Amino acid sequence: MKNYINQLNGKEQNAVHCIKKLIATQLDPLLIYCFGYKTSVSTRRSAFVKKQFAEERHFTCDLLIITPSAVTVDEERRAAIQEMVAHFGTVNMVIHPLGFVLRQLDEGNLFFSWVHKNGMLLYDRNNSLQLLPPPVGAEYLSQAAAFYTADPEMAGYLEVKLQRLVKRPAQQEKPSFPRPVEIRLTLDPQQGWQPAVTKAAVANQPTPNN
Repeated sequence: MKNYINQLNGKEQNAVHCIKKLIATQLDPLLIYCFGYKTSVSTRRSAFVKKQFAEERHFTCDLLIITPSAVTVDEERRAAIQEMVAHFGTVNMVIHPLGFVLRQLDEGNLFFSWVHKNGMLLYDRNNSLQLLPPPVGAEYLSQAAAFYTADPEMAGYLEVKLQRLVKRPAQQEKPSFPRPVEIRLTLDPQQGWQPAVTKAAVANQPTPNN
């Protein structure tokens, strides 16, 4: 999602920009994420008219809106905002205060963790992103995909937690050291330090003549 804004055409990018600007004006949020969008195109052709086709487009986007903890958004206000943006498309809004989002991230909620990781950040007031903890790693992609496959509408987004993965420490190879060589020395008062004489060496020495 992070680079999906470049995949939208001009009309869709303009719709996202206008929706973001209107919501920012109405709610004064801290952060706005887009975590999904859909464009429906209907084309009609007929032999009875000179114009060969008529095309209708409908744009829908899913937004996570994080507000200051003191801000509350009731259903009446939410409906008023949706009516304001209806000209640009349909907006599905998930709205929560910052304190609630921080608690969900701390508890490992899958939805908030993955939107923070992979959602498209549309709006950041006063660098509020720094208030959030570091995002989870890409190793949770399979869990996010399974969650979306099982519940595309994300009706139970508050209930699903990440199954924490424990990274195994990399095994370090033990360094190989050369085997020690044992050297024994004996002290001869006349000749000083000399190598120890083995039994085999004594046996090979010539016997002095009497």
